[in-house]
Amino acid sequence: MSSVLVFLPMLSDISLENPIPTLSLPLKGRGMLAVCLLLLSIISGCAGNVILSDDSMRIRKTVDMVNELKANYEQHDDQILSMFSAEYLSKPEMKNAILQDMEKFNTISLNIFIDRIVIDKDMGNVTVHWNGSWGDSKKTFREGGSAVIVIRYGDGLRVMDIKGESPFGITQRLFGNKE
Repeated sequence: MSSVLVFLPMLSDISLENPIPTLSLPLKGRGMLAVCLLLLSIISGCAGNVILSDDSMRIRKTVDMVNELKANYEQHDDQILSMFSAEYLSKPEMKNAILQDMEKFNTISLNIFIDRIVIDKDMGNVTVHWNGSWGDSKKTFREGGSAVIVIRYGDGLRVMDIKGESPFGITQRLFGNKE
């Protein structure tokens, strides 16, 4: 954080051969102006560091995690699997469905809009609306939906479950079990 000090010369002390019209304030008015400017510079410099509460930090980390989940998915990064809990990935075909998406589609573009975050002890529910496009060499598919991403806090955030219409594993939604 930086402060800015503004120095204003006393207008009556400036002597010019060709005087410029100036604002003439009485002595008392100049003093008040100087005090106001001094207070303004002090107040702007005293903002200090913002200390976030534990809940604020969890919310910030949750938003960052959702954005990282989206980025890993769009970039076909296998690191996305490490963001899910082992319990979630052990559900029938979950891991395979996510990997199939990254194999089948050349381009994945996903927009996730966080509607609400509810934190209760070591669990969080993130209500999201999403829309995306998945393109292969033949066709681009567009889908959208709503979901609640259940997150566990602790030694790192992990997706425990996705309730509703998950954007991850869209191959199963589009093609069923044909793939």
